[in-house]
Formats: sequence, C-alpha cells, structure tokens
Amino acid sequence: MKDLLVYVADADALGFIRSVLNRPQALGIRPLSFDIERHPQRDAGMVQSGAELTRMKKGRYDKTLLLWDYHGCGRDHKQSPEEVGLEIQDKLDRCSWSGNSAVTVLVPELEQWLWFCDNAVATHCGVPVGELQQWMRERATKLGKSVEQITRQQPKELFEHVMRDRLKRTISPRDFEEIGRQASVNALLVCTSFDSIIRRLRDWFAE
Repeated sequence: MKDLLVYVADADALGFIRSVLNRPQALGIRPLSFDIERHPQRDAGMVQSGAELTRMKKGRYDKTLLLWDYHGCGRDHKQSPEEVGLEIQDKLDRCSWSGNSAVTVLVPELEQWLWFCDNAVATHCGVPVGELQQWMRERATKLGKSVEQITRQQPKELFEHVMRDRLKRTISPRDFEEIGRQASVNALLVCTSFDSIIRRLRDWFAE
C-alpha cells in the first residue's frame, strides 16, 4: 500500500504538487510513496465525481487528498468554497475515507500559489525579481487595481501576461513543475490553501 493518492484537476496542478511532494524535508514530513492522478473532466469533474473515483482506489493508499480550482468548478456562482469543500469531504467520508482524506479548494485557482513565491517565478522566467515586480505593478496600474488585488483575484491572467505578453512564451505544465521545485515552502505557507495541505501532510506523515 502506498502512502498517498492525490487527485487533481489538471496537469498544471499535477506538476506543481509532484515537485512539492518530492521535497519532503522542506515540507517537514518523511519521504512518501505517492501517486498523483488527474480527473479527465477537470475542476467540474472533481466536484461531480472525484470522491466516487477515489473509492475505487481504497485499499491501495493509506490517505487521499483532492484539490481543484474554485473558479471553473461549476459551483463558483452557487456555493462558497467552504460549502463545496464540505460537500465533497462528506462524500469522501461516506466512501470509507473518513479520517484518511482531505480536500482543498484553490481560490480562485492554482496560479494564486505562484504569487506567494515570486522569487521562484522570476528565477524560472530568467528575469530579476525586481523586474518581475515592476511588470506586476504596471499591470495592476493598467487595470486600476493594486498588485495584491490582481495576485489574489486574477492570478492566472497575471501569469499569462508575464509569460505570453512579456516573455513571448507559451505556458505548459513544466512551468508549474519547475516553479514548484524552486519555490520557498515557507513563503507558500502564507497562502491559506497551501498551508492547509501542508498541515494535513504533517499530521499524516510526521518526520
């Protein structure tokens, strides 16, 4: 039996989580045996059937973790992130994962994590962090918002602006994997959703 099954909505999340889990010492946990799987129907699919699909894996993993973006999950105009998370956790509990599972809703989406570790983003992009931050300020000014607002409310659009408009690069899951490999865990812990995952992992897999 492996330690952990992580179920995610897309390849970007898979890449970032895989890099992070491969750094157990930085996370403050013991080394893990784990698998990460993607739901074929992405965020909406995670809400609709993620819990049920993990039931098919029961007996092969000790713990399971589900995570998906709030934006685009099909419930973002109907329920709060907390309500959606509680609903899916209840499904997991009824699928015999009670006490051995956790869900995390990424608000508004995975890209929010990137802006808690802008040093890693800058390194990956090959630009000084000061230059990256200047781009962020210019983008915020153009949109009539603060940098904090765009990093929290429009993190995906900001990353697309940096990669596509400034650097003329396409975005791939490898970008997320590389940033996750370089990111400061302590910096990421300021983000509530990331912190909730690491707290659970430390509870489950203490050093």
